[in-house]
Amino acid sequence: MNRILDATRLHTIVWKQTMLWPWAIMGISFVVNILIFASIGDAGRPGGNTTGGLASIYSVVAIVGAIAINQVFPFALGMGITRRTFYLATALVMVFQAFAYAIVLYLLKLLEGATDGFGVDLRFFRVPFVDVHNGFLQILVFAVPFLFVSFLAIFAATTIVRWGANGFFAAGAAALLLVGLLAALITWQDWWLAIWHWLSDQTPTSLLVGWPALVAGIAAVGGLVVIRRANA
Repeated sequence: MNRILDATRLHTIVWKQTMLWPWAIMGISFVVNILIFASIGDAGRPGGNTTGGLASIYSVVAIVGAIAINQVFPFALGMGITRRTFYLATALVMVFQAFAYAIVLYLLKLLEGATDGFGVDLRFFRVPFVDVHNGFLQILVFAVPFLFVSFLAIFAATTIVRWGANGFFAAGAAALLLVGLLAALITWQDWWLAIWHWLSDQTPTSLLVGWPALVAGIAAVGGLVVIRRANA
């Protein structure tokens, strides 16, 4: 465990990418939305000016998750750190990051509610469906999607360090083919309406916490399996 904790320090090499850019991009999105809805004034939507700008931070976190593998992994091998130790250290960093970011987003959500949407009735952090009243559950709703995008990105990055760009594109093509065949099967069996009803019956907790956590767990295990035979 001590070696894993020591290996987490390697990620300070790319701290600007992992810490600054996600918040900088989201901050730009936030300011742009403030300016837009402030210029609209009373013409905004009844019940709040809702925006999807919050998704920007999740997109950037996915990118920096891949960077964490591609840039830090070769350095870790050069330092004599085993692949397993490096990967577990990376996973630990991603889990800590997810919950730290989620707590900050939760505090910003409270601030947004206390200031009437920052004075322009903005719903940037209180997005409908994502907005829940239980504080602990709200943190999970913010945190688990971070884990979802991070471990999917890490899994994609491990395929590159294991098999190169051709392996990555081959895996992507295989995934695209699988999705296409599945869509064809659903269409053939006329299951779309049943799937829609099933999704409609799911709670926000299931769709934003339960299922994403399951996929993140599978991707995390898959990344560990792949990276154990990867070379820098």
